[in-house]
Order: sequence, then C-alpha cells, then structure tokens
Amino acid sequence: MSRKFRLKLALMSLPAAAGFMIFYILPFFRSVGYSLFGSVSKSEFVGLKNYKEVFNNIYFRLALKNTVIFSLLGVFSVMILAILLSVSLMKLSKRFAFIKSFFVMPYVLPSASIIFFWQSFFDNGAYAALTELSGLGGAFDVLPLYVIFIWKNVGIDIILITSALSKIPPEIYEAAALDGAGGAKMHAKITLPLILPSLFFVGVLSFVNSLKIFKESYLFYASNYPPDAAYMIQNYMNNHFYKLNYQTLSTAVVIFTLVMAAVIFIWYKLENKLSEGTY
Repeated sequence: MSRKFRLKLALMSLPAAAGFMIFYILPFFRSVGYSLFGSVSKSEFVGLKNYKEVFNNIYFRLALKNTVIFSLLGVFSVMILAILLSVSLMKLSKRFAFIKSFFVMPYVLPSASIIFFWQSFFDNGAYAALTELSGLGGAFDVLPLYVIFIWKNVGIDIILITSALSKIPPEIYEAAALDGAGGAKMHAKITLPLILPSLFFVGVLSFVNSLKIFKESYLFYASNYPPDAAYMIQNYMNNHFYKLNYQTLSTAVVIFTLVMAAVIFIWYKLENKLSEGTY
C-alpha cells in the first residue's frame, strides 16, 4: 500500500472520524464531568457521590439487572436461531435465494407498524390465560419484548451469516467427507472456525440492538413505566431526562457505557481465544 493511497484513505475517513468525535466522544466526556458535580447550576464538585446514590437506587439496580438478562438471553436466542436458519437456507437451491430478502424486512419496517401487529397478537385471552396458568406472574410481561427483538433482528443476522457461509469453498467439505467426517463434525471443525469473525460481528450488532429496545418497549406498553420485568436501563435514563435530573442521567450513562464496553471487550477476547484454539 503506497503512502499516497494511505493518505487518501485518511482524508476520506476524516468526516466520519470528526462526526464520531463531535457527537459521541465529546458528549460522553461531558457526561463524565456532569456526573462528578452536584448540579448543572452549581459547580460543586461531589466526586463519586452521584455514583453511590445511583447504585443505591433500587430502580437503577432493577433496570440494570433486567437489561443484562434481556441482552444475554436475547442475543443468545437470536444468534442460535439465525445460525440454524442460515444453515438451512444454504441447503436450498440457489433459485430460492430470494427467500432471504424477506427475513430482513422486519429490520427496516417502522417500529410503530411492528408494535401494532404484536399488540394485536398479545392482546388476547389466550395469552392472558397462559400467563395466569404459568404461575410466573410478572415474568411473562417481558415476553413480548423478546419476541419483538428476535423477530426484528434475526433477519439481518441471517443475511450476515449466510454471506459468511457462502464464502466457504465447497472443496473443503468434499475433502473432509472423503476423510470420513460427518455433518456435525464438519460444522464444528470447519464451518464455525471459518465464520467465527462474522459471528463476532453479528454478536456485537445484536448486543447493541438489544440495548435499543426502549422505543419498542415505550410503544408496546404505552408508558414510561412498564411492568417491573420489562423496566430497562433506557426507561430509567429517559425518566430522569424528563425530570431534568442531568446528574443522575449522566452518571447512569457513564456506568451503562462502561458496562457495555466491558461486555464487548470480553466478547472480543473470547472470540480471539476461540480463533487461536481452532487454527
């Protein structure tokens, strides 16, 4: 790669880098500053007092717990389903490739139309009876969010995974078959290692999308205060934004960002470890 070409790449990336710095990095550090002071109007440095108050708040702990559980279960479910559907689609004839385009439709549809459909689906006596008979009570209140999240995001995951699967040379499978390898062993020793970088990207994308469920939650429950099982960190921050409680909001943003960065870092390290163990 020539020096002139690298310079062109750097110049082309400047607008994106400037936008990321102005709209993401600088506001985040400003939020860090807000979290260390008592109020916006009074420049009284309080150190970690806001962090202690936020961590001692039962609603913040509830929101953080629900968000972590939702992200873990939601991402795991959508990735497993996307992998199974992607492998099944790859077995179909190429003339059925257009089927894959239908899976991405929920991802691009307006959230309001999606919520209207699922509200009609869950607003019936059968679902209410199932909730009552299960004995789980409020735990079933968050089920619609899981269904909406999986239904909306599984399509884009399928597109990305099938793209990675299509790039695997068929000669590798043919050689493995001649050596006596079965279907399960082929997928474990060939398919998964080769598409692992794509799975890492799909996992990060699904994780980020799971943190943006607030819009669907707000529309579905039509309230800033959904049932306790569906009360997410976005609800907590949005409610404090309405109250103009910027110190608590900024503190929650900093904590939430650090937790999100830690999860992605652990996921990245796990992907590197798995890559080293498979090659």
